Amino acid sequence: MLANGLPLIVNVLAAGVGGFVFWIVTARSVEPAAVAEATAMVASMFGVAQLSQQHLIANLPPLIAASPRPRRLAGNAYVMAAVLTGITALGYVVCGPRVASGLEFLRDTELATLFVVGCLAWSWFSLQDAVLAGVRKGHVVLAENTVWGVTRLLIVICLPVVGLELGTAWIVGSWLLPAVVLVVAVSLYLFVGPQTLLRRPLGTQAFDRRTLLRHMGFEHVTAIINGIATIVVPAVTLSALGASAAAPFLTAYSFILVCENALASFSGAFAVELRRSTRAAAGLVRVTVVLLGAGSLVAIVAAVLFADDLMALFGAEYREPGGAVLTVLVLGLPARSIWLVASAINRVNAAGLRNLVQQLVFTAVLVAALFVVDVQSATAIAWCVVAARFAAAAVSVVDVLTLRRRGSESSAQAMVSVV
Repeated sequence: MLANGLPLIVNVLAAGVGGFVFWIVTARSVEPAAVAEATAMVASMFGVAQLSQQHLIANLPPLIAASPRPRRLAGNAYVMAAVLTGITALGYVVCGPRVASGLEFLRDTELATLFVVGCLAWSWFSLQDAVLAGVRKGHVVLAENTVWGVTRLLIVICLPVVGLELGTAWIVGSWLLPAVVLVVAVSLYLFVGPQTLLRRPLGTQAFDRRTLLRHMGFEHVTAIINGIATIVVPAVTLSALGASAAAPFLTAYSFILVCENALASFSGAFAVELRRSTRAAAGLVRVTVVLLGAGSLVAIVAAVLFADDLMALFGAEYREPGGAVLTVLVLGLPARSIWLVASAINRVNAAGLRNLVQQLVFTAVLVAALFVVDVQSATAIAWCVVAARFAAAAVSVVDVLTLRRRGSESSAQAMVSVV
């Protein structure tokens, strides 16, 4: 697991540092309103991807790791992801501005088109990382995301030099152009040629169709609810605070989302190893919890000590409000780590219903908190997110302990017990 998972941990750090530098450069180059719109678009693209295909991203690594026909499995996942993401993105562009005044910028045809195309590009960009994790190529994920991070930063730096105005469209475009190129390159690496990774069988497990479909159905409902929750936060923030006041919050929120997505990639590697070796399950759980927990604690300490100074790099207006928000949001990382570990265990056991319960608890607490708390404060919104994270983590702990006590095995054709 370490050979596949450690590059994904490094990917967490690289993505975090790269994203932080990117938004520093961007915030110093454009008005806060443009930064707020761009971060809202990026966060919403993450949300649309989760809404459409998170069930595929989360379940594809362990499924591919034991599949006798991985190329067909991955190809079907790509087609399904494109269809679901296209429908969801179009629905968001049509309905979003009508229900949230902070999304009025999506009425602009150019930005709306960019958003839909961006969602489709990000869909495959995210999905290919899941495929790479399934074939134990975490180092390729690291290389791919490093190239993407460096390239998007160079685009933002070079655009003003060549005389182009850096606005919302170009900020988002700098994320998407390198992503599209990398999707093409990695797709060729995975699918094309007689010696590609997905042409040879990776296992012999034939999954019970009914069990798998029921599990994936629960996972898709979970992904839909999670995507809605992810989209709600930037929409509520923009509507409640306005673009300029929301910029510090959305910058910190985007940074946390990138970190959480990278942690989710590592949990995918964890699930792959559980699929491949159930005998080492207890050790894998311990190692994963220690690694993710240690990383989360380091992030919390760093935020407590340096959050204000780091956010000040975006500009003086980001220092206090951005630092306060980042210090609060980072407190949710340990809870998110526990949630991810429990979700991976549930996926290997085909316990999609348990994951749905975790997500329902998170969403219910988040929505209730946003109604009860005064959302005119950015830190108040941040505390709502963190409270919801810990509520889901509490349910996740119960799930793990329950699975330990039961120690039951699933069908030999479906998923296997890992504890």
